Amino acid sequence: MRSSLPRAAAGIALVGALLSPLLPTVSATAAPAPTPHAAAAPGAELGYDRLTLRRGDTWYLQPDLDGGAYTSYAEETPGWTPVAGDTDGDGTGTLSLFRDGIWLIRDSAGGPYSAIHFGAKGDVPLIGDWNGDGVDSLGLFRKGHWYLRDNSAAGPTRTFTYGLATDRPVVGDWDGNGRTDIAVVRNKTWFQRDSSTGGLGTRTFDFGLPGDRRFAGDWDHDGRDSPGVFRSGSWFFRESNVSGRYLTTQFGRAGDTPLLRRTPGLAPGVTHRVVHDGAGPFTEHIATIDLAAASSPDTVLSGDRLRGTQLTSTMARNSGAVLGINGDYFLSSGRPVHAFAADGRLVQTPQLLGRALGLDATGTRVSMGFPDVRTTVTTQSDTSTVTTQVPRWNSGPATGDSVAAFTAVGAELETPPNEDCYAGLAATGSPLVHPDGGVDTPMAVTGPPRCGGDAALVPTSGVILDGSHFNASGSFLETLQAGQAAQVSQSLGFPGSVDVLGGNPVLILNGLEQYQDLSGSDAFFDRQPRTAVGVTGDGRMLLVVVDGRQPGYSVGMTLQELADLMQSLGAINAINLDGGGSSAMWVNGIRVNRPSDGFERGVGSALVVLPGSDPGEADLTVAPPNPSGTAARQQVKRLPAPPLVSPLYGGEPVPGWQVAARDPGSVGGLAAAMADEGVALSPDLQRAQAVYANTR
Repeated sequence: MRSSLPRAAAGIALVGALLSPLLPTVSATAAPAPTPHAAAAPGAELGYDRLTLRRGDTWYLQPDLDGGAYTSYAEETPGWTPVAGDTDGDGTGTLSLFRDGIWLIRDSAGGPYSAIHFGAKGDVPLIGDWNGDGVDSLGLFRKGHWYLRDNSAAGPTRTFTYGLATDRPVVGDWDGNGRTDIAVVRNKTWFQRDSSTGGLGTRTFDFGLPGDRRFAGDWDHDGRDSPGVFRSGSWFFRESNVSGRYLTTQFGRAGDTPLLRRTPGLAPGVTHRVVHDGAGPFTEHIATIDLAAASSPDTVLSGDRLRGTQLTSTMARNSGAVLGINGDYFLSSGRPVHAFAADGRLVQTPQLLGRALGLDATGTRVSMGFPDVRTTVTTQSDTSTVTTQVPRWNSGPATGDSVAAFTAVGAELETPPNEDCYAGLAATGSPLVHPDGGVDTPMAVTGPPRCGGDAALVPTSGVILDGSHFNASGSFLETLQAGQAAQVSQSLGFPGSVDVLGGNPVLILNGLEQYQDLSGSDAFFDRQPRTAVGVTGDGRMLLVVVDGRQPGYSVGMTLQELADLMQSLGAINAINLDGGGSSAMWVNGIRVNRPSDGFERGVGSALVVLPGSDPGEADLTVAPPNPSGTAARQQVKRLPAPPLVSPLYGGEPVPGWQVAARDPGSVGGLAAAMADEGVALSPDLQRAQAVYANTR
């Protein structure tokens, strides 16, 4: 059956409504701006919508709004109309059936049912929380007449008229007050009322085409339901009741009946909420991760390589995450600006000596600040043990006494130069993670080294070491022999860290706002869309996206305002990530925020939250703490790293980089602000600064 439910390869895509002839969305009646702090009814716990199809006697269940393997089960009930709702108040929507005035109400998938008589043949069944008590109950629409029960089994029945006999009813919580409201759709026009009583409509707009199946859900998880339509396997989700923009995904085929079921949790220890603050106004997407729970934060690189960019939503979807935010600033090649590591493996040394955050192997510790990123290679022979430093990892060639390293993740961007000395290494065992932040990987030399001639090819796995010919680094490589044992020892910046993601500046450090880094004359410090990560004293991780550059909805925040927000949420440490048009948050299979560009920008990295353990760290071994309290690993004197002179990307910039370079909240603003402080910029950041300066 799987082949009969095709999924779009690109997943959910944001579409400008005015560009599509299929879904005209002309607003006929304007609605008021969102009420400050009206994200949900007081004390309400918002659920998460999941896609469901009914085809014949079979239910098909999606785990989110886009992505993941569906499950299915069959029940032989031909001719019954499917309906979904939380009829027992446990926070989980379940799937029930209606036919000719008989309801079969189930409180669990495929479980026993309760039969209730309510209605007649030809009625349209509805389920909603009409009185806000947290339990969905039954309702009917009959030729413009509504019959609603506050108690499914009995209770009073409310009866009123709203709409015409030929209208199609849709219900949802349009105003976010915790009570289900009503609407009717006439051809393609929606008439919503912020109540479940008769009276005048609250707003009117066009969405969809005659013949579409209609439904409603809380796509951006702000506590307000908004419209959706289903057409021949295509789902269209309108972003709000006042906006014509919509998102789309594929699940099912023509003739299927679409439904939504709501579950109380996103993943173990993971929650998301939206705050509409009228002070700015600001719209803040706030995700909280209990680091003691089973879910795992993880760093993700665009396309698993240094060159190129992807949407945050694409990286989150491809990694099997339930939530994701954009990561580090990125250069014209798409590579992150700062240090990056994933699953205990260093991907690159930084292109700019800046800040970063680190995640440890247990998923319970988050560190922030200036990372201590370094690598050494130790080789053993019958007569000696030799250790040399590798200050460049996928960050340019060897210089003099310093060996450089290249791996496949950077092969499209970084390769050794010709006429150097080369030696290959291949892993012979699993990486060992030490409490001090070091990661040791046993390796062996793959073949005899050579000097001169064309550059060595970077292997699909393992490492190519590059040494400068006629210098100490080249002489070291020349001494190696095929099969010789080696160990690559890497410090990934922070104690115990196996994942590292860069950002700038640090907002809060050890409970203190870093005022000296939060203000300046450049627009980088002004109100911009922002993305930040924080950690609280009680072991929670905060992922925050603040929308901006949208007057009346959200104007963005200054760095000082962002630090104040993070502190108000309980953060004792917090860091600013790439912002401006790069700011994005993906939750439950859908991008929930509203990027300032009007569409999601491709970026070089992301921070995601997996619903369980990180499979990429399955082969890591974590060493126990040293009982003596002293370091268990050999300490090697660290020599000064060579200047960062990573060359310009030799080609056209990746799509979207010019926009990011002009953006005061993204890499252009960062480069300008760093230059104002006298920081030496790499050539590529100088390029970003020049693009930025030409747009001021």
